[in-house]
Amino acid sequence: MPRDLSLIPCTHVRHATRVFTLTAPAEPAFIISTMPSRALKIFSRAFSFFSTIRAPSRSRPSSKMTLTLYKHSYPLANSNEATRLQNQHEVIKDAMGGLILAPLDVKTSPLRILDSGTADGTWLRDFAGSVATVQHKLYGTDLNPTEFPSDDPPGTVYQEQDVRKPWPKDWEGQFDLVHQRLVLVAAGPKQKEALLSLAGLVKPGGWIQVIEATNKLQKGCGPNMIAFVDLMNAIFASMGGDLDLAEHMPEWLKEAGFVDIDFVDIQTKMGATNPKAELAQRGVISSGIAAQSLAPHGKKLPAGALSIPPEKLETLSSDLRKELQESGGLYQLRVVWARKPL
Repeated sequence: MPRDLSLIPCTHVRHATRVFTLTAPAEPAFIISTMPSRALKIFSRAFSFFSTIRAPSRSRPSSKMTLTLYKHSYPLANSNEATRLQNQHEVIKDAMGGLILAPLDVKTSPLRILDSGTADGTWLRDFAGSVATVQHKLYGTDLNPTEFPSDDPPGTVYQEQDVRKPWPKDWEGQFDLVHQRLVLVAAGPKQKEALLSLAGLVKPGGWIQVIEATNKLQKGCGPNMIAFVDLMNAIFASMGGDLDLAEHMPEWLKEAGFVDIDFVDIQTKMGATNPKAELAQRGVISSGIAAQSLAPHGKKLPAGALSIPPEKLETLSSDLRKELQESGGLYQLRVVWARKPL
């Protein structure tokens, strides 16, 4: 049965996938050029200019798993994106009471763990620090490799990966835990396909944990929070995505043969709604940056796609920050986890 953690503070998040290569370059990855595609970056936690990926100079752990090199581009540079993601990470972690709800023992023996949509590797670094006595094999993937860190924990590998494209064949069935947060919504009409492909990376007996927004407005939200959620929903709808994907994820995993499927809905609390001052401010910061980044794309939506006039988008970020500081806001996420049978 799903557990109700609605009283636990949290905040919305975003992520992406990144990777470096040790092999020959593959075909160019999906080029982000349209407005909806830019929105993908925001929740894939990756913004940058066009760039060609190069293998880093620092040493990498040896691995028999194939690493693919892509050429990729990001048309939207945002120097505040890392700040946004790190703040979101802390709020969500607090709301969940940790990083992993799947009943997996991570403190006994080394495991192979994948964080899809890792951005700058914040989740992986936090996880590695929480289980310092065990050195796991950690893999982080993201659509934008420019945010990959240079100070990653020992045993960490980063690789570029678009969740809408096939994963390396020799990654299939290799991971004890596959984690992904707020990426699937940006997969457009390939949401189900992307989740099933991700699930194929889990080894028999391993777990998958996926987090997505329910995209439902919550009671107590002010007009600017409502406008912000409306903006996000309109952008993702324009990309061909299903806004009810959080409700479908358990059934999709069941269709893939997974068992012990469970989920919990959490209310992310931002600003005055969050009783913890530091997390309250983190929610304000992350929401404000997200609104500022999405507003320009909202102006390109068809007439009538938004409930607010285009000129309102100009001040949405500052208006939202002020509203959250004064009265707070809520945003609901669903955490789903499931096990692949032996």
